[in-house]
Amino acid sequence: MRVKISTLSEAQRVAHERDLGRRRKADERERLRDMGRPDAATLDRALGDAVRSILSRGGDALTRPVTPAALLRLTQEHLLLRSVRAEEAGREPVRYRSEAVLAAIQDRLLTPPRGAPGPAKAA
Repeated sequence: MRVKISTLSEAQRVAHERDLGRRRKADERERLRDMGRPDAATLDRALGDAVRSILSRGGDALTRPVTPAALLRLTQEHLLLRSVRAEEAGREPVRYRSEAVLAAIQDRLLTPPRGAPGPAKAA
């Protein structure tokens, strides 16, 4: 249903814009789910869980180097665990595709944040 924005009060216009944003984000999450790719928030949680797993191994965990391959593997395992827990809770699990997960990790970790300074230019 289309709403004529000019007839809305300021509060109604703000609520309408927020509703549109929520719908847009839900549609985006659904598209990512269908592609087998985690959304940014889920990926951040899985990356955090993977780092926590590495650091909680005890002993020399804080001094032992972490390989990118180990971080990627553990992140994928934590995403799989999230799917299993969702299924056990009666929710429809996300079926992550390995190449989509790796692309999401690469985008998340190797893409500089907005507003970050670019590479220095040679003089």
